[in-house]
Amino acid sequence: MKLTSGQKFLYTRIAILVLFVGAFASASAGLKGFPFWYGGFVLCFWGALGLLNYGQHSSLWLVHRKPWIFALWYGAVAGVSFFADTFGLNAHTWFYPQYQGFALLWVWLLLYPFGSFSLLELLYFLAGYLDAPLRFTQYPQTRAHRFVDTCESMLFLLTTTVMILGAVQTGWGFSPPLLAVLVTVWIIAGLVKLRFHIGHPGHFVLVFVLTTLLATLSYVLPNAGAREWIYMETPFFTFSLFGIPSWVWLGSFWQSLMTLRLWIFLVLHPKVQ
Repeated sequence: MKLTSGQKFLYTRIAILVLFVGAFASASAGLKGFPFWYGGFVLCFWGALGLLNYGQHSSLWLVHRKPWIFALWYGAVAGVSFFADTFGLNAHTWFYPQYQGFALLWVWLLLYPFGSFSLLELLYFLAGYLDAPLRFTQYPQTRAHRFVDTCESMLFLLTTTVMILGAVQTGWGFSPPLLAVLVTVWIIAGLVKLRFHIGHPGHFVLVFVLTTLLATLSYVLPNAGAREWIYMETPFFTFSLFGIPSWVWLGSFWQSLMTLRLWIFLVLHPKVQ
């Protein structure tokens, strides 16, 4: 039986409510010490915001309408996240008490990708709410534009290469301080690059920063009780903000910008459309 528009609206709102309740229940379980809280949290949070953002053609819409492009984006996000996580495990900056061997596939194939998808949906939601919608804009190709694009692409490839080398523990690539410096420089270059590819860039960068702050607090605070993953002390970036080590903040900004970069150039780019 075909649903009327009114029924679709009602059932969608019920689904959104149920999913938000599921996300809240998962986070509450984490605060109370349940060590497998994050998977339920990101799946429910992604689904709820994806339904709210459906009209903006965000990631849940992509699953429904263009599954092959979603699969490409999923593979790119999961692949880069895998090398970043393996680098961190090898560098002893964090570990997973509950996951060993094949159980790590849950981390690499679900927790990281859908955590990133949730970030994107939160970005879409806040951008729409604060009147800075995410739209690909191709400005004229000036010399500055080409220079920034080239530098950012080279930095992204170099940063990813260092992660891969560190993930396989090869030579000079296994250097957390070097990677931290490269990530910092790439984030700056990436934010500058946004100016040439989206509308209202200044406003949008503020939305991006707010998204990362809220997302980081939403997964770090419940995990303090659950300890699904545990951060270790590092000899670099030792100062903290809101009790969270600065290198964790750096990693969160990297994850947010990496997800957004791949989304813009694998999904939103006119050549893909």
